Amino acid sequence: MQWFVNLISLYLESKKEIDARVPIKPIGTIDINKASSILLDKLEEIGDSDAGIYLPDKGIKIYKKEDVNKAYELEEVSSISYIAEAHDCDDFAAKLFGKFAGLVWTNVHALNWFLDENSNFWWIEPQKRKVSSALEAWQGSEVRFFIAR
Repeated sequence: MQWFVNLISLYLESKKEIDARVPIKPIGTIDINKASSILLDKLEEIGDSDAGIYLPDKGIKIYKKEDVNKAYELEEVSSISYIAEAHDCDDFAAKLFGKFAGLVWTNVHALNWFLDENSNFWWIEPQKRKVSSALEAWQGSEVRFFIAR
């Protein structure tokens, strides 16, 4: 009988892992004009005004910051090994862009971004699974472009 209890316990644990892998879902959208304004404000904050902004839809998807921090997609992408020139920043950012996040290129680095439920802008460093409100010096000082997902 103990083997049956162990088997059920093992099944329930594996089910938790599977349930935790449900893809992150947007909680709504924000108007393209408001999203554009948020991105322009972010550029002004970092002293940059020359970046391209590409927002493909009239409604830009927004996500709960808490959901992004726990997203298995972020865990999955950050767990990939870094290989110079073969799998570096642009590859990490491209993989996360395909999941839920927008893509951003600075003058020295590629990373991701999203807007949260409070219309706050967040940078995502996909290699380190880090969400922050400001760029770090090593991530660049100028933005070349933003692309929304």
